Amino acid sequence: MTGQKKVVIVEGIIGAGKSSLTRELGAALGPNTLVEMEPDEAGNANPYLADFYGDPKRWALVMQVHLLQARYRMHLQAQWHAMSGTGHAVLDRSYFGDTCFARLQLRNGSMTMREFNTYRNLYHTMTAHVLLPNVCVRLLVSPEVACRRIASRMEQREGRKCEAGIDLQYLIDLDREISHMVAVLRSQGVTVIDMPWDVDRESAEQRKLAVDSLACRIAEQDAPDAFLDLHRRTL
Repeated sequence: MTGQKKVVIVEGIIGAGKSSLTRELGAALGPNTLVEMEPDEAGNANPYLADFYGDPKRWALVMQVHLLQARYRMHLQAQWHAMSGTGHAVLDRSYFGDTCFARLQLRNGSMTMREFNTYRNLYHTMTAHVLLPNVCVRLLVSPEVACRRIASRMEQREGRKCEAGIDLQYLIDLDREISHMVAVLRSQGVTVIDMPWDVDRESAEQRKLAVDSLACRIAEQDAPDAFLDLHRRTL
């Protein structure tokens, strides 16, 4: 079963380094690997991001619904890519990870319970068509380190200026929600690989070694039955 192609999701708080690792992992898994990047301001993939940071209560639901449909399409593409045997698929954050932000918006008051229920009903409707991933790579980065990385990339990338509204407490709360989501996936049979990613590798060679090792571990992972495993979902 080790030859079965897999869907891999990369999860972690903002500033954890998901996007860079997703690209590198995709390359390490082979030329036919599908890499799906998180929708952000690049190419207008998330046209609501700056609006949300400016007025969270006005734009939280709109942005989350937009991201939910985008990640839904990403997952459908990823699972068919893998199921057809074309290659592995790696996703920079996931359909499941989107729920962490929705729950957080409800918790911090940016989304009302009525709005959250609308989001939850949409999520449950879509979930009938979304399979669980084979592997979840959880990047373990402290909120303090992530906060410093966010500040650094705001200086380097024009499209990231809106992230000035992210504070340490937001990252702490988000980390808690991601931990909850990953624990649920683990309980449902998803292989979770915890990757300590607080410390930047001292050289490109060390980073490549870490990514290549992760890719080998994923490729060699025994996958559940490709036929019967599709029935894992329960109410």
